[in-house]
Amino acid sequence: MGGCSAPNCSNSSSIGKQLFRFPKDPLRKKKWVMNCRRDFEPTPHSRLCQVSFSITK
Repeated sequence: MGGCSAPNCSNSSSIGKQLFRFPKDPLRKKKWVMNCRRDFEPTPHSRLCQVSFSITK
């Protein structure tokens, strides 16, 4: 079970939130990282929850 990679978010699949993988496409991945306002390189295990994903769209 993993948690959301967004800052100040503690949502996880264990509490019933859906988690989304970061895209493999470099341009889309860069956009996701910029929109989640966090300076990091997502790993294959990094996820955004449905709540944070809606905010970053």
